Amino acid sequence: MSKATQPYIGKQLTERTFTVTDAMLADYYGGLALARPDGGKVPSMLGADAENAYFGQIAFPNHIGHLWMRQGLECFGVLDPGATYAVSGRIRDIYPHRDRSVVYYEAEARDETGSVVVRTHHHQSFLREKPAGGQVEFRDPSKKPGARKFIIPEGERFGGLTRTITLEMCGEFFHGNANYHTDRKESEALGFRDVVVGGRMTLAYTTHILEERFGDAWWESGSLDLKFTNPTWPNDDITARGVDTGPVDGEPGNGGDRHGAFVWLEKADGTVVLIAQASVAA
Repeated sequence: MSKATQPYIGKQLTERTFTVTDAMLADYYGGLALARPDGGKVPSMLGADAENAYFGQIAFPNHIGHLWMRQGLECFGVLDPGATYAVSGRIRDIYPHRDRSVVYYEAEARDETGSVVVRTHHHQSFLREKPAGGQVEFRDPSKKPGARKFIIPEGERFGGLTRTITLEMCGEFFHGNANYHTDRKESEALGFRDVVVGGRMTLAYTTHILEERFGDAWWESGSLDLKFTNPTWPNDDITARGVDTGPVDGEPGNGGDRHGAFVWLEKADGTVVLIAQASVAA
């Protein structure tokens, strides 16, 4: 690959536009099996959707087994239905993680005044070598080091949203496109044993319970640092849970004190899908 197409630190990604369409909103609510509220705000996760088109510019040539590892999200305002936003991005870092190389790229969506409405921090991982036999092997969650997942912090519980993720839901959420999140043949071609439920779906359940918990404060000042810990497969039952952890110190750039939360998604057998630290302006 030439340097023009090979990912490298500092690479500026092509500026583009992103429009919040009614079809996108319909697929979001239908694919997650959530009721669409009358006159409700645009879900904050759709802001992260603005970075979607950049995969071809940040990917290493070996796509077999590529996985989304981590995601950051910063909210600065509400997206408007039908509005178009200018999107720009750049690769901030490339770093090793076990047998993978991880590309960390940042993207921003700006409104017509030039103000940032949402900023995302995406960490996409690529196997350095194609797996023997062509199939990606996952470690047994129960046998991973530190398999006790995490310590649930003190605080008021919220969430508890449970859904069974069906293949039909995956197809609707991803707009009917055939890819490894919706089609088994496409998934097998990338070395997976079955369709991999998209991280954008599990991320969306996370932001959904944060929106319910914090309301306007989430859309105006929400911040999220999320780590994917295990894959989700069709017909898995998942539950989104959270703990309101109260006041926390503001991170540099967030401005002032914050109000925190810890969120996780788990399967019916207790396998943890993701964990996330979140906060809003106090």
